[in-house]
Amino acid sequence: MKCPPVLPTEVERLQALSEYGLADEKPLPSLDSVVRIAARMFGMPVAAVNMIGSDHVFFAASIGVGEVDMSRDVSFCAHAITQDGVMVVPDATTDERFHDNPLVTGAANLRFYAGVPLLSASGLPLGALCVIDSKPRQDFSFDDMSRLRELANMATDRLELRRIEVSAERAVQSGMSKDAPAYQGDAGELYRLANFDMLTGLANRGRFFRQVEEALARPMAIAVVMIDLDGFKDINDTLGHAVGDGILREIAYRLESCVKDAGTVARIGGDEFAILLNGITDAQKALAVSNALNDEIGKPIMVDEQEIRVAASCGVSLAPLHTNNPIELLGNADLALFRAKTNGRGRSLVFEPSLRMEAAARRLYGLEMHRAVKQGEFLLVYQPQIRLTDGALTGAEALIRWRHPARGLLSPAAFLPALEQGPLAATVGSWVLDEACAQAALWRRSGNDAFRMGVNLFGAQFRVGDFAGEVMATLEKHGLPPSSLELEITENIVLDHDDFVLESLQKLREHGVGIAFDDFGTGFASLSLLKRYPLTRIKIDRSFVDGMLVSEKDASVVRAILDMAKAFGLETVAEGIEREPERDCLLLHGCTEGQGYLIGKPMLATHFAEAFGIVPPAAMIAPRQAQAVG
Repeated sequence: MKCPPVLPTEVERLQALSEYGLADEKPLPSLDSVVRIAARMFGMPVAAVNMIGSDHVFFAASIGVGEVDMSRDVSFCAHAITQDGVMVVPDATTDERFHDNPLVTGAANLRFYAGVPLLSASGLPLGALCVIDSKPRQDFSFDDMSRLRELANMATDRLELRRIEVSAERAVQSGMSKDAPAYQGDAGELYRLANFDMLTGLANRGRFFRQVEEALARPMAIAVVMIDLDGFKDINDTLGHAVGDGILREIAYRLESCVKDAGTVARIGGDEFAILLNGITDAQKALAVSNALNDEIGKPIMVDEQEIRVAASCGVSLAPLHTNNPIELLGNADLALFRAKTNGRGRSLVFEPSLRMEAAARRLYGLEMHRAVKQGEFLLVYQPQIRLTDGALTGAEALIRWRHPARGLLSPAAFLPALEQGPLAATVGSWVLDEACAQAALWRRSGNDAFRMGVNLFGAQFRVGDFAGEVMATLEKHGLPPSSLELEITENIVLDHDDFVLESLQKLREHGVGIAFDDFGTGFASLSLLKRYPLTRIKIDRSFVDGMLVSEKDASVVRAILDMAKAFGLETVAEGIEREPERDCLLLHGCTEGQGYLIGKPMLATHFAEAFGIVPPAAMIAPRQAQAVG
């Protein structure tokens, strides 16, 4: 087996090891709790933090590891540090990189491995946190990878503290007094960087977790409140980051004013805060405090003479009521936060065991999706789109369904949220694109030369490879002109991956591919997106169409959208047309196309062809409908 390639920054990487005091191959006791938590969390016999030297690997912390003297060319972790994310090897005996590795074929009997790089402050990989099993495991899910990354963040925070200690020790050894101004300034700044958020002055994620650990070690009753601001990215995008920073500082001040000496307030992410409350034993009291925090956050904020209101969602977990494990305590609060956000803006929720059961069900659902991909259980149905002036068929929107072996045909609402957040989104998205283009090519060859296929996208498709290149290759594969395809994007996709999405869509639009903005009018940044993105069509959300005949507000929104589309030179499609008066009203106000149950429900390809007389039904069996995805 060949040694992994030396990284372009190998000299700097090895220097960083020295700066962290890791070159002498001594264990770091501060990492012991990390590997213990990892082994317990994932039910693994072995967990370790491996540091990668120039030709040797050593353990900074480990559990379940015997006597092992490991060279770099044997180490799985030496491969893991070359990865951007978590490296998962479900069964090493079937992996071409490792099947002949001595750790696999020898006494160690390594079969399963999952490892994530540990990066220095400058982004250089120092080593990896890993979990290992002597039996293969196919069930290491996307959620598991997220939790392993969280543990890696914890380990990285502790390594950063180690770097500060080493820097201070070396300064003293060099003869600099601890009272020297230079030493005080450098060491103090390093300490602040490692423990506090520079924007708000609050504790950072690492310091917060250490304080939770210390509180549980005493032991004492505590509550953890996780807080996430609702729609904060929209504020940054529409009002600017300077305004956003001002809001974060004000919210930090308000939270600290509420908590005072009763606990610790931390900023643990972009718009995420966490609070440790001491002496809280009752769930209702914790909920009351959380609601009070929400009320305080919701008060108007003045930034640069602008009055802004922000809402937040909160999740609460208590110890020892729910758990004494720090990882589980924070995880429970996150689960409660997730449920609070799904229930609406400005909500607080206390953890209950059923939430963990739901999370386990989502994990099982993820495993079922792997089977669905492998067994070809996904299929496409097609909803017709017509020209409102004469009812002529102009195209269709391809919609995914899941033919579940036990639960029957599932609608997108039952599985799309889990699919979009999981690791299979890009794979399934590629299959949908290819399948829909194959069907469009077949129908265009049957005499419908102007037929246009609409395909919904997943955000993950923009993060994997060259998306624009993939789309053009798919069109070429099926002999389709770019104008025959219309890609549908939502505001969430655009805002979550702004730069990647804009660049890809601009390339595709230059080639002639249509770009439709789906669910227009339901988000916050629709107007700004009209200016920046190369759109060709706006899809009016069904919620406005459904209410336009009974609600003047909905009717006004529809008219405004049609006026904007005309001003920007865009075509329009109204979704959810179920009654003739809706169709007539839309036509009267200048809407060009429509889709909905009045026109036709989503149909299998054979039924679609029969309904619109495209070709004889016998020739319309979709050639790839039952094949496995990917």
